[in-house]
Amino acid sequence: MKPHHLLLLCTALFSSQSFAAELKTESFDRDPGWEGHNNHIVPKQVLKVTQDFGFSPTNIAGKAAGEIGGRIQRSTTPASYAAEIPVKTLDDAFSASGSFAITKSEGGAGVFFGFFNSQQPGGSGRPIGSLGLDFDFEGKGGRLATRLITNTNKSCGTFITPYLPGKYRTTPIKNDGTRYHWTLSYDPSGDGRFTFTLRSDNHPMPVIDPALPAASLAEERARFPTTSTFTVDLTPGFKKEGATFDRFGIQNMMKSGGSVTMYFDDVVFGTRDESFTKDPGWAAVGNRTTYEDREVVGAHDFGFSPTTNHAGGKPGEVGGGLWRSGEYGYYADRVGPLNLEQRLEARGKAKLVTAGPDSDMHIGWFSSATKDKSPDEAGNFIGIHVGGPTRIGHYFIPQLATADGAKGKVDQGPIITPGKLYDWSLVYDPAANNGNGELRVTLGTESATLPLKPGQKKQGATLDRFGLFTSQAGGQMVKIFLDDLRYTAAP
Repeated sequence: MKPHHLLLLCTALFSSQSFAAELKTESFDRDPGWEGHNNHIVPKQVLKVTQDFGFSPTNIAGKAAGEIGGRIQRSTTPASYAAEIPVKTLDDAFSASGSFAITKSEGGAGVFFGFFNSQQPGGSGRPIGSLGLDFDFEGKGGRLATRLITNTNKSCGTFITPYLPGKYRTTPIKNDGTRYHWTLSYDPSGDGRFTFTLRSDNHPMPVIDPALPAASLAEERARFPTTSTFTVDLTPGFKKEGATFDRFGIQNMMKSGGSVTMYFDDVVFGTRDESFTKDPGWAAVGNRTTYEDREVVGAHDFGFSPTTNHAGGKPGEVGGGLWRSGEYGYYADRVGPLNLEQRLEARGKAKLVTAGPDSDMHIGWFSSATKDKSPDEAGNFIGIHVGGPTRIGHYFIPQLATADGAKGKVDQGPIITPGKLYDWSLVYDPAANNGNGELRVTLGTESATLPLKPGQKKQGATLDRFGLFTSQAGGQMVKIFLDDLRYTAAP
């Protein structure tokens, strides 16, 4: 072999070995020894949960003795008392009606009543695959919305009581035993539509303060009790994504919180008419029990999981529950240091087990220097944002924050559906986009690209960790797992 051929061969071999050395592989068949920061939070106060609801011989919500209900507490653990029904989908027409009354409520309580799917993962806040009445409470009373949530955890609906986020959130539903009568009907024509009505024989008409801001006045007039009929057209595409209902009845909201005592009676659904003069013997799940709930708001619990295999393959993966509340936390490998002048790659498998509304988390390269603020806000981050509005569910999209705090994120992209296993990849190419740099995320067969703005690459980023971290905006929990990772770990 000629000398210059030998030189070229050696150069090629060296280059391929050097490139291979940049990417680290983790199958998590053993503890990877990654660094954890606030990733296993021990609750300062363990929440005691007492569920005590089902058939009751009392006469609070209806015409005669006998009803269902009792003490219902919000918890990440599912609890329900419901009739088993022939499976209904968004291609079927169906309806229901009944009455309810509340006798006691605490702040942070929440209850669902209506059609839902019996297979609930827990921790989702509202039940995935449901259509019905969504209650949330404070000490003085409650609020009510009616919502559809698809099997893919996308939501549409309307508030029945006044609700302007952060501005006007009244609790007009009384907790003094006032009886309310409701109807719900679903029409599958076209994209689908549901109609809800609410009335009460003894709910007092409110005295509306004319000094309220114009938006609050308009909200009062558009909601109960001034308005009694509400119609919601399903978001185009929701019907195709589908929802499957095999239960009708009570389901607790699945986020840690307070309790409410309430009852339901004179219920009609399908061809069934239930006045509850005797115990109906409905399917009961965790409705008569007391336990300690450690999965409370802000109590992150994620890291190496040696016995689970949500994300495929043999047991062993990383992930768990990341709250959008409480202290900032991460679980990550020590890498680099890397920066925005280098090509960065990562790929692997992911499964979103469950996620509530108003919840998110991040995956990627970031700086460990800041211990009290998440890198998507503090800076020095390039990776993936998992989150989105309730009508969407959770995007799986590229995001960055430079060392100077300049931020970048696309508006939409691939959607990660709970319960589904995905292959994903993440590539940062500093030479793309006319040399400004570009970040591309692929989930399954869909992709989203974030081009860096001129000057952002020069602002730089110090990246010495690769892994998962939490957000701090205030909200609910994402439970996600990753496996079979391969990522850039050295320059």
